[in-house]
Formats: sequence, structure tokens, C-alpha cells
Amino acid sequence: MARRRIRRPKEQEEIYRKLTDMNEFGIFSTYKDVFMAAGLVGFMEKKKKEFEGTLEGISWNVFNLDTDEAVINAVALADSGDPSIVNTGDDTFDRKMKIFEEYAAGGAEILFNKIMKNPKNALNLYFEYIMSMETEVSEKERNMKDIADILTF
Repeated sequence: MARRRIRRPKEQEEIYRKLTDMNEFGIFSTYKDVFMAAGLVGFMEKKKKEFEGTLEGISWNVFNLDTDEAVINAVALADSGDPSIVNTGDDTFDRKMKIFEEYAAGGAEILFNKIMKNPKNALNLYFEYIMSMETEVSEKERNMKDIADILTF
């Protein structure tokens, strides 16, 4: 079944472009990688951002159904508290994607501000930021820390 394209805010084009610009100081290979990292950052920082205007969406075909969809499901489940959100129907897909898209919109700004404040050290800053999340997470939230571990490389 064909899935809708994954939305990202129009005003964040520069964020995505700079974070993937390997000729400069980008540390991500694809917009999908930025989206996934930003979604987790938004979730961990409890920052969602609603948006209307969107850029060209990211094709669902580039997402890894074993890892990316599992992470999106975990975040949507934790946010909604509704176990049915992990079902495979189009309605639940739209609901869970909206949740993750809003976390990604909030997280993209945080991610960009944290790691591009000193572009030459972006990769080190990203690593330090991920490690700082580990020390800030309470025992109650430790299960969601495992999601952040997927981002380390």
C-alpha cells in the first residue's frame, strides 16, 4: 500500500539543507536521517511544533520499516498512550506520522541550534548532545533513552 509523503515545515528548508550539506559541515546523509534524529530530539526535549506550510515531502519508501517505523511507533505510542496507534491502517499511519512530524519540527530547531553553533565541530557537538541526554534522563524515562541510542554512530 502506498503511503503519503512525510511532511516537514516549509521554514525549515535551510536547517535540513545545512545539516545534510557534506561540502560544508553537514553531518547527516539524507533528509530522512535529519527527520528521524529531529523527531527523537523533539520527543526527548518534549518539544512539538505544529505547522501548516510544507516542503516537498520525504518518500515513505526511504524509511527502514524495521528500525525507523519501530521508532516512530514507539514515540507515537508514548505520546498518545493509545496502543492501537501502531496498527498498520492508513488512519493510524496518518495519526502517528502527524505526532512524529510535529516532534521532528520542534526537534529540528533544537538539533540545529545545538550542533551548528560551531559547524567545524558539528559531529562532536552532536555526540556530546546525545551523551548529555543520557545523563539527564530519569530512571522512569530510561526506556525512551534506548531510542536515542539508535542515533549514535
